[in-house]
Amino acid sequence: MAYVSFDGLVDRFAGQIYQSRKGRLRMHLVDALYKKYLPESVVNRGLVLDAAGGLGQMSHWFLSNGARVDYFDISQEMVSSVSQSMAAAIADKRLSVQQASVTEYVPKADYDVVNVHAVLEWLEQPMTLLPDIASWVRPGGYLGLMVYNRHMLMLRHLMRGTLKRAMAGDIGGDRKGLTPISPLDPSEVRTALEEAGLQIRCQAGVRSFSDLAENCVIDWYSEEDLFDAELALCETRPYCDMARYVLFIAHRPAD
Repeated sequence: MAYVSFDGLVDRFAGQIYQSRKGRLRMHLVDALYKKYLPESVVNRGLVLDAAGGLGQMSHWFLSNGARVDYFDISQEMVSSVSQSMAAAIADKRLSVQQASVTEYVPKADYDVVNVHAVLEWLEQPMTLLPDIASWVRPGGYLGLMVYNRHMLMLRHLMRGTLKRAMAGDIGGDRKGLTPISPLDPSEVRTALEEAGLQIRCQAGVRSFSDLAENCVIDWYSEEDLFDAELALCETRPYCDMARYVLFIAHRPAD
């Protein structure tokens, strides 16, 4: 299965996604939603898989909350960065790090939490991988899946003047930048997760309105005010359906 690796784009990826206001807002919302929906016992003592974990922000989050983490990514540059920045956790055997493709990964265990954020949209056929990802979650465990919302990208094209391209369905990226090649329809993702035997506990929008507004407008607000408004709207329709990303937190029932 074809995919996009971020080798050669690590600095740009880090700067534009995680060191920006947008990145901080994204992590703040994930923090709030995970603490709301993941049981404390799972977060504190669970075994977590951070699949295609990029620069390791979510690995760090789980480690900081007491979990043990298996991390992998296809990008050797990402893997090297995580190995250096989290060397202490590796030495303490709380974190394992390896280079691997999400399309070929063979899990070491059944996981209490499988974390897959902003991964599927970089595959040419993302939906075919969902049953495999769901199978990595043990009975009683959880999946945290964040996907890039096709509806938001369509709306952005229409608002930016590329109407013909949008109406032709040609809205994916070109593999050279940070716009995913395969944005997903959240309703199709939800159906696929349910068909894989998972129960949806949360479907939330991550940045429901702040990515639609002009920067000059967003600059009027403090980050705290932005977060409070985004958090208040993130699980409410229609706002959550317009978000840049959609976060699913799903549970595999214990037999």
